[in-house]
Amino acid sequence: MTVIHRCLGVLLLTLAGLSQAAVTPTEEDLTRWGGNWDRLIPEGAYDFIPENFTFDLMFDPTFQAKLDEANLKLNPSLEGERLDLAGFMVPLETNGGQVSSFLLVPEAGQCVHVPPPPVNQTIFVDASQAPVALHDLYQPIQVIGRLSVGRAQHEIAESGYVLIPERVETIDLGDDHVPVVPGADGDR
Repeated sequence: MTVIHRCLGVLLLTLAGLSQAAVTPTEEDLTRWGGNWDRLIPEGAYDFIPENFTFDLMFDPTFQAKLDEANLKLNPSLEGERLDLAGFMVPLETNGGQVSSFLLVPEAGQCVHVPPPPVNQTIFVDASQAPVALHDLYQPIQVIGRLSVGRAQHEIAESGYVLIPERVETIDLGDDHVPVVPGADGDR
């Protein structure tokens, strides 16, 4: 019986090491993550948007051209900075349950539906040196790593930044903060 207990203990320790506990965010985490997404947009990029924004303005070709241009503006001061972001994984390259590259986007379901998020809000995460576990499109994750500034075209969207991850963790928002209503995407 002692051998069985030892084997069971080793098995449980091994499984515990393989599964990562989810991060339960604090208000400070949520504020930091939101602020870091905002920092990807250069100051003044969207200053042309009026406070009294109207529905008609959304269809104005001049306004759309300005918006398209602003969506491409990147923040070069973030080059090489270590950044901590929370968002959603859009897998690009997978092998089994492992992902070697993915897009990190700020909202669930982006890139799956048209249009994709702005270039300055799309990060290419290069996990080729240490692939990470595949996550559901609607499961928020935290990614910490070094950021590079530069646009790149991918099959489903263009990214404005590249992040080499040091850590990728699941975020547990609890049952009260489901990012998408179950069943709303037709898959659940």
